[in-house]
Amino acid sequence: MLQDFILYLTEVNTIIKHLGILLIGAVPFLEAFVGAALGAFLGIPLITAAISSMIGNWISIMLIILPFDAILSKVRERKANKEGGFIQNRANKAKEMYNKYGVPGLAILTPLVASGHIAAFTSIAAGANKKKVIFWHTVSIIIWGVLGAAFGHYIGLDYTIG
Repeated sequence: MLQDFILYLTEVNTIIKHLGILLIGAVPFLEAFVGAALGAFLGIPLITAAISSMIGNWISIMLIILPFDAILSKVRERKANKEGGFIQNRANKAKEMYNKYGVPGLAILTPLVASGHIAAFTSIAAGANKKKVIFWHTVSIIIWGVLGAAFGHYIGLDYTIG
C-alpha cells in the first residue's frame, strides 16, 4: 500500500506531493526522517520536503502529547492515594525510562529504534512537563527531518547519476 502511495506521488503535482509527504511524516515509525527523505528523493525541493514532513510529524506528535497529558493528569489526581493498578504500573515503568534518559534523550534517540510517538507518550506518562516534551520533540523532529531530507537528496542524486 505504501509503495502504491509513493508511486502515486511520483505522478501528481507538487502541492499534492507535499501533502503526501506531510501524511507520510505523520505516520509512526516513518515520521520526519522517512517523509523528508522520500520527498527529496521524489524531487521535491530539499527544504520544502523537510518542512512538509516535519509539519506532519509535529502534528501527529501533538495529537499524542496534548490529549494524553490531560488524561494522565486526571488519572494521577484520582490515583494519587492508591497504589498499583494497570495505569499506575505502566506509569512507573515509563518513569524508569524517563529517569534514565530524560525527555531530550527519549525525544532524540527513540526514532532510531521505535517511534517518536512512543517517546512522547512515555515522557507524558512519566510525568514530564508538557512544555518540555513539546520543545524536545520539536527539536527531534527538526533534526530527523533535516537528516532525512539530506539523505533523500543524496540518494536521489546517486540514483540519477548511477
